[in-house]
Amino acid sequence: MGTLHEFRAERGANKLLERIRAAADAEQLALVQALILDHALSVEEFSTNDFRERLPADLPHGLLGAAVRGLAASRTITNTGRTVPSTSPDTHGHRIAVYRLTVTSDCLPTAA
Repeated sequence: MGTLHEFRAERGANKLLERIRAAADAEQLALVQALILDHALSVEEFSTNDFRERLPADLPHGLLGAAVRGLAASRTITNTGRTVPSTSPDTHGHRIAVYRLTVTSDCLPTAA
């Protein structure tokens, strides 16, 4: 279990990302989430590192993180509990979460 400081930092980050998501253009958010889901269908695990070079440079700051957090909050993707160093120069190699597509019984093909 994390420390109180980690809990407060996570809560603050979630609130910030929620504000970014609320202010973001709905079409931009939907396109970023579609890109994430398309990628998630073709790999076992992924992080935001996988998308940095695929997204437009003028994407609002924080929108990628907000899109990922939104998909995680809806349980469309699941945090694996693993982390990797961020490749974004702005983060100075801070650790970021690794995710996978959430598979539920309604996603699986039915037997014929």
